[in-house]
Amino acid sequence: MDDVRAQLSDGVPMGDVLDGAAAEQPIRTIMRDRPATVEQHDSLRDVTRELAGNDTGALLVSGPIGPVGVISERDIVTAVAFGGDIEREQVRTMMSVDLVTAADTDPIAAVGRLMVDSGVRHVAIRDDHGRITGLVSMRDVLDAVLA
Repeated sequence: MDDVRAQLSDGVPMGDVLDGAAAEQPIRTIMRDRPATVEQHDSLRDVTRELAGNDTGALLVSGPIGPVGVISERDIVTAVAFGGDIEREQVRTMMSVDLVTAADTDPIAAVGRLMVDSGVRHVAIRDDHGRITGLVSMRDVLDAVLA
């Protein structure tokens, strides 16, 4: 722990600088277009394949009229930890239905604050018509604001 503290300067690792200009850019500049999706009836095994195949930590869950939730790596770990059968258990049993969204014009820093305040690591991004068009992770936000 002392090594970590020694590398910090005002809470920011030495060599990393907060990029204020990037923090004010619209979130659409860093969002993942056409995020990977799964269906509510898919198995958790299907989710693991999609997560690995798309090199992502979360997937949007599709419904008849658009995304109805999100499922993440953490949801899979929770299912396994409590004895869930990932071959048989369906996405709908583990997905988060309280989809946190932001407008594609919101500043990157504001979306990062939304994540912190909401306790989530992924935010769905909606366009000016209200359609979900992307997904942003906490890592995306940090990569954008740390120069």
